[in-house]
Amino acid sequence: MPSLGFPITVELVEAPRTLFRACHGPAVAEITAALRSNYEAGRPPHPTDLKATILHMAVSMFEDDDRVASFARRRPGRLGTHVARVDLQPGHGICVADTGSPGHWSVWGRPAVLVDLVSSVVPVED
Repeated sequence: MPSLGFPITVELVEAPRTLFRACHGPAVAEITAALRSNYEAGRPPHPTDLKATILHMAVSMFEDDDRVASFARRRPGRLGTHVARVDLQPGHGICVADTGSPGHWSVWGRPAVLVDLVSSVVPVED
């Protein structure tokens, strides 16, 4: 199996940080589902996840809400029709790693905690 081509450095969230994730709606159940890793949800791994199992156990989030909205517009059935703003806070055991493309983060945290840190959910505009 080829290497990722970059190191994975996992950090504990020690300062507030805002990231965004697509979801299927504003209901708690829809947000909770979106904040589960592919591993936890029983979904198959993304091809990159096959190179590093730790990525299969993470939730992908992005720094830019417009980028998430753009992805969601292209694949609403898979990614969702809304964008959740997640205000990560220290003291919850949440870890992050800068992985993949610029502005992409892998996030590890208990889904219930991540849901509690969602400050807004907005519909994706066409």
